[in-house]
Amino acid sequence: MKDKLFKIFTGIAGVYHIILGVAGLILPADMFVKVSSLILGFSPNVDNQFQFIVKFSSAYILVFGIMLLLLAANPIKNRALVIPALVLFGIRLINKIVFFSSIASSFEIANSRNIFSIVAILFFFLGILLTMPKKESEIPSES
Repeated sequence: MKDKLFKIFTGIAGVYHIILGVAGLILPADMFVKVSSLILGFSPNVDNQFQFIVKFSSAYILVFGIMLLLLAANPIKNRALVIPALVLFGIRLINKIVFFSSIASSFEIANSRNIFSIVAILFFFLGILLTMPKKESEIPSES
């Protein structure tokens, strides 16, 4: 059961990140702003710097999504990828909490949307942490 839950957590997070990464790479900046405003809840100003940052960040987001799908496909073989996934979710969670008020005020994001974002990140962080696969040496053999 834990294995299936792990695959669900990593699979959903992987698909989300792949969609966001591909959108950032292929969509024009103004269209990406519309898509990201639905997901993130704010619409940044579009300029050349923004376009560069989106393309640059989207590559990392896409690779993170692929990494999560590799985890979902074969959790035991790719177990080493759990640590970077947890570190990234953990850093994002800490950032959301520490910069809660500045995110809300700078980007005019409602507190409820900010809280939902924190809960969602925490949900995936804990879901992956609590269901992560054991090392092959820890799996009882069927003899």
